This record gives sequence, C-alpha cells and structure tokens, in this order.
Amino acid sequence: MRKLPVIRSVSEVFSGVTRHYFELLGVAAFPILATLVVIMLSGFLLWDTDLARWYMTLASQPTGGEPPLPPSDPGAWVLVFVSVVLIGLLFAACAVRWHRFVLLGERPGAGGAPLAIWRGEDGRYVITILKLSLVMAFAMIPVMAGSAIAGYVSNGGEGTGFGALGAILFLGIFLLLMLLFVRISIALPDAALGGRGSVRATFSRTEGNSWRLLGYNFLVQLVLMVISLVYSLLLMLVIAALFSDRTGTGATLTSVLLNIPMYLYSSMVGVTMLSVAYREIVGLPGGHEGEATAAEPSPGL
Repeated sequence: MRKLPVIRSVSEVFSGVTRHYFELLGVAAFPILATLVVIMLSGFLLWDTDLARWYMTLASQPTGGEPPLPPSDPGAWVLVFVSVVLIGLLFAACAVRWHRFVLLGERPGAGGAPLAIWRGEDGRYVITILKLSLVMAFAMIPVMAGSAIAGYVSNGGEGTGFGALGAILFLGIFLLLMLLFVRISIALPDAALGGRGSVRATFSRTEGNSWRLLGYNFLVQLVLMVISLVYSLLLMLVIAALFSDRTGTGATLTSVLLNIPMYLYSSMVGVTMLSVAYREIVGLPGGHEGEATAAEPSPGL
C-alpha cells in the first residue's frame, strides 16, 4: 500500500500544467477545436432568440435587482441541452488525452497514437463518469433521509428543515461521502488508460489514502481558487481599460473569450491532479498484476 505524498504532488500538478500548458493544448487540439465549433455554432443559432436576450439582460442586471424570469422557448432550450451534452462528451475526450499525456507521455500522431476527435477510451471514460455519478447520487439518498429524520426528531415532530441534529448528521456523513468520492474518482485515469474504470477495484486500491486524497484535493482547489481570483482581477482591469460600458455586448464577449484560457487551465489541473494521484498510489502501467510500479515523474511532466 503506497501513501500519496500530498505536498509534492500538489506542487507537481501546478508546475507540470504551467510548464506544459501549450503541449496539453496540442494533444487535445482536435476535441478542443470541435468544442469551440459547437460553442460558436450554438451561439450563432441562439443569438437572436428570447433566451439569448434574457441571458444578456440577466448578465447586465445590477446587484440586488430582481432577476427576470427565463423565457418559454422550447427550441432554444433543446439546443442548449444538445450543446451541453456535446461539450461534455468533447471534454471527456480532452481529459482522456491529458491523462494519457501525463501518465504515458502520449502525443496524438506520434508512436501510433490516433489522430481523432473520438476514440474507444473516450466512451469508457464517459461510462466511468456516469458510474461515479450514480454511486454518489445513491449514496446521497440515505444522507438526506437520515438528516431529515434526525431534524424531525430533534424538533419534536414539528417544524421543517434539518434542525441542529440533522445538520450535524448531514455534515458528518457528507464528509464521509467526500472521502468516498476522492477515492473512487481515481477510476477516471484508469479508464483513460484503457482499464475498466472499476469503482470497486479503485476503492480497494486507494485504501489508506482517504484523508491524504481529501487534503490533496482541497489544497489543489485552494491554490486554483487563488490563481483564478488573480486572473479575474487582471481580466477586470483589462475590460475596464478597453470598454467604458462593462455590461455591454462587446465587453461580455471579450470577457468570455479571455476566460477560455483560464477555463482550460483549470480543467487541465483537475485532470492532472487525478493522474498524479493515480501514478503515486496505483502506479504507472507496466507493473505486475496487482502491484504498483515505482512512483517516478510521469512521462508527460
């Protein structure tokens, strides 16, 4: 059983993504470009709809103002749903390529790696995401039910809400669920490498690393939040310098475009975080069955 070196792994995630940002863009170029095409096409089709006008009104709404009600436009909402699904599938394709770059040093078009928008591992990755979502959804049912019952009992059978006892129970079990999630999420890099992405096997392989993985996830998200905050402040200064009306269409579109690099960076960090944890706990491919290989720097980092 190997233990995750938390601080070293956090450092490796950010140094690796920062140094190899453009390489990570390159290995996922096809699905990223396909994502941009989907976004631009859906934006073009939605541009002159009531839904788009509602969104622009909402974006320019002053703080504290009453938000307008969303329009009843079934066609536009269907288009939004289809776009979201396609973007989600393409993100899975990006994630697979990033996992394989980090763990194997694989670059599409080199060493036999296919140049394709979609490949077999992408489908397995999506299935693993669905499995993880179902596990967490089913795990939340007893949490909500138990908290509601505890709140009902603590309120003497009167009133609504969780109550003090229900809130404490909810927070305690929610923490246990987070410990579960950070362990089973390591199934994602396994699926990206061509494995089954087995939730049960992943849970077993990560035994003894629950708190380390939780702290690792927390620190990565904390550092990423600081970086995002600094980037947002710089972006606000740029928008203020370029546009007198920061709520206008030009300022909004510019803000969206300039946020894309940060969105990609955040996504790369999330994927690399799982890859590094997988390598440190499970090991790189090539070891004996059931035995982790020596933890060495990933080929891509």
